[in-house]
Amino acid sequence: MSLGVRVLLVVAGLSATALGGCADKSSAATPDAAVMLNNRLLDAGLDGASANNAADGGLLEDTAMPASSGEDLQTRMRHLLEAIAQNNPDLAGDALFPRDAYVGARDAADPQKAWEKKVSLPFRRSVERSNKRMKGISQAKFVSFELGHSIVQLTPKKKDFKKPLWRVKHSKLTFMIDGKTRHLDIVEMTAWRGAWYVTRLR
Repeated sequence: MSLGVRVLLVVAGLSATALGGCADKSSAATPDAAVMLNNRLLDAGLDGASANNAADGGLLEDTAMPASSGEDLQTRMRHLLEAIAQNNPDLAGDALFPRDAYVGARDAADPQKAWEKKVSLPFRRSVERSNKRMKGISQAKFVSFELGHSIVQLTPKKKDFKKPLWRVKHSKLTFMIDGKTRHLDIVEMTAWRGAWYVTRLR
């Protein structure tokens, strides 16, 4: 069972415990819910800081499972196609995994520098390469975006993400050039606070 599912089950269990305590006035005082959740998360392998963050809802918010479709996602992927078509990565700033999110979720000595090196710079290079390799890309018309099917929840690791974020590989951006359907395979996307973002374009 994934950590995210375990956390949700723990929260549900705590809610039931709290309600039961209210119904039975003669029973002993119910332990503090935040303390109980913190202890369960520690048992699941999270460190104290991560457990405290989860207890106040921070972890659940950061690692929320996003929808596989929706107007917001389609719009941001349309921006990605525009960025490639115009060879301007800045047009897809809302499609790229946010720097602040990376800083908050990555276990690194200098997470801001790591974001520049591992996320931002490769993304910019991929946009440029894609623009040069696709004939007629400047005339591309967005059709649709389909999220990949193999969604997994990451296991927190040292020198990697320290939160159990969601990741998916091989999503498909569909567009048309001169009446012909074309596809772009997006190698990797990672979720943050209920939204999918590109962490590796090509």
